[in-house]
Amino acid sequence: MTGVGSILTLAQLFGFSVAEVLANIVNYVYYILFGAILASIVISFIPRYPSSGFFQAVYDAVRAIVNPILGPIRSVIPPLRIGGFGLDLSPIIAIIGLNIASGLLLIVINQFIRPITG
Repeated sequence: MTGVGSILTLAQLFGFSVAEVLANIVNYVYYILFGAILASIVISFIPRYPSSGFFQAVYDAVRAIVNPILGPIRSVIPPLRIGGFGLDLSPIIAIIGLNIASGLLLIVINQFIRPITG
């Protein structure tokens, strides 16, 4: 047996149900994106000096993950000007949206996929 059927059977062979595997994938993606958004918040407070190649690589990696998520939000909701600085609300909105999306996916997995696959 090849294709998706063999993967599902293999997952069940090792004691994992398909619903558990899908729920774990949703959770892992959630925590990776949540961590990347938090890292981008922390990095935004650190001045960017080109002296560290490692820091630049981390910065580029975090931005590559986060910009596709935060960019559309920033285009709709610009940073608020408070005094002499701008408050970017896009990470907060992204985290709330990510939390809602992951919760809905977990509900779908538990309500519809778990009864079918066991």
